[in-house]
Amino acid sequence: MIIVAAFLGFLKPILLKIFILFLISISLRLILQFTGQSWIKTTSHTSTLIYLPIITFVITSVISGNVALSLGMVGALSIVRFRNPVKSPLELVLFFALITVGIGCAVNFKLSVILTLMINIFIFVFFKIDNSLKKKNKGIFSLSFEE
Repeated sequence: MIIVAAFLGFLKPILLKIFILFLISISLRLILQFTGQSWIKTTSHTSTLIYLPIITFVITSVISGNVALSLGMVGALSIVRFRNPVKSPLELVLFFALITVGIGCAVNFKLSVILTLMINIFIFVFFKIDNSLKKKNKGIFSLSFEE
């Protein structure tokens, strides 16, 4: 009975972190859907968004005694994922961000949450700026020269 209680005490923080990573993934998916990113609406992209930080967290946690080995394993994981064509630069950046969130959750949980909040804020702010500029027939990074 004591062994089971000790095991559950060990497992509780890990399950809490996995649940928080799930919520982080869902928040990113919702903000991307709100900003009109149509590629995120597919089941495969949503599942990738959910699984990627959790798998990265588990790999980094299991091999946490050797940081070089755990980062090598995460690198191998990212190579396998990126053999599929990535259609959008934002998609690529988000995949790397999710890998970083998973590693960060295993190393420093608070920084991982702060990173996610910053990503959500940046996506939302750029969306608002882009929408307001589109109403003026301008782009966020476009230059125009008048003669």
